[in-house]
Amino acid sequence: MRLFRLLLLLAWLGPFPAAPSNADESLATLMDHDRLREAVAVAESRIKTKPDDVEALVALATVRATERRFDEATQLAERAVAAGPKDPDAHYALAQVCGLEAPRASTLRKPGLARRFKKEAEATLALAPDHEKATEALIEFYHVAPGFVGGDKKKAVALSDRLVQIHPTSGWLEKADLATSEKDTTRAESCLRQAVDAAHEPRAKVALAAWLAVPWRKPDEAERLAREALESEPWRVNAWAVVAACQAQQKRWTDLDATLSAAERATPGNLGAHYQAARMILSVKGEPARAEVLLRRYLAVEPEIGFPSHAGAHWRLGQALEMEGKKPEAIAELQTAVKLDGTLEGAKQDLKRLKG
Repeated sequence: MRLFRLLLLLAWLGPFPAAPSNADESLATLMDHDRLREAVAVAESRIKTKPDDVEALVALATVRATERRFDEATQLAERAVAAGPKDPDAHYALAQVCGLEAPRASTLRKPGLARRFKKEAEATLALAPDHEKATEALIEFYHVAPGFVGGDKKKAVALSDRLVQIHPTSGWLEKADLATSEKDTTRAESCLRQAVDAAHEPRAKVALAAWLAVPWRKPDEAERLAREALESEPWRVNAWAVVAACQAQQKRWTDLDATLSAAERATPGNLGAHYQAARMILSVKGEPARAEVLLRRYLAVEPEIGFPSHAGAHWRLGQALEMEGKKPEAIAELQTAVKLDGTLEGAKQDLKRLKG
């Protein structure tokens, strides 16, 4: 679930074909590297050959939940549990599906999904007490869920303390999330720095970089940390997005062009850095025509699963066109955004304002 939190940190900033999978790359690697479309193809192929392939079922369930195809995701996760009742990852997959669906479910269904999430996450830890992702997920659950379904902020803190002991980087990242949710920015930054110091993992550097990328924090340090992460793991799209956002904020157009070109080479088929750069340009009222070019480039490629949708890109393109004084074109883009995703309240508000 950490991908979504990282994207939220970046969100205030407001055609290349997908690279073919390397035969040596595992399904786990494709999932870890956010190459979910490739992972889907591999998982579906494996399931056709072996319907009870637990790893493939888990991966496909996770992706379908990310796409908000919850009925299919639930069925796949249940199949994984049935095929591997003592496999902790199968139980975690079912917990994750419930956890992702619950915030979007009806009021009547939320409690049942929350309880099922808790049951499956706890089943995961019963089978594998040090399961990192299940521990992270339970920390979040205990912190945000109401008491009548099992929420308990004291348990969240205690479990985060345990996570620091067994997986220090993840533990400190979770503590940073808890601090952020409590609006304790000083504590949040301290925890993020301790996450980096714990093992100097690239993912921790990217998390701290995303936090520091906000202009009134430390964008120069953010860019440095993101670049350090990219030295060892150039596939990290969110690290490229941090670098691009920092350069866009500072209106370093030559540097930005070079960064986006490098990002395309390193992460073919995923133009997340282009999208975030465009968001930042609009945020700082930079060059809207440049943002327009980047957003049209983003719209020329099918977005990777889990990254900003085309609906969101049409919304931002409408904002760029408005800043350029192209009102009719802006209205058309906003209408497209709302048609593609009726939940985009910001796009609806912009459309209503422009249409008067």
